Amino acid sequence: MYPVIEWAVPADPYILEELAKYEGWHTAKNLEINTEFSRQWISQRGPVYVEHELAERHPEEPAFRITELGRKAVADDADYETLDLD
Repeated sequence: MYPVIEWAVPADPYILEELAKYEGWHTAKNLEINTEFSRQWISQRGPVYVEHELAERHPEEPAFRITELGRKAVADDADYETLDLD
């Protein structure tokens, strides 16, 4: 069960779980194909994950990959005090 985090929206666990399934970089288009969320919505959430250190952005391409903290959040092992970076 995911805790309530002020900046999170209900779609976040699903998008982060998809990011965590495979190593490497994911585009919003790729994530759209594998989730029920639009590429535009995923593109809006990606920078939020980067801001909270759950994902990192590719330096040259519009793509993201999950970080170790993101993997811990998906596995429910994260220190959620760290995630709430208001």
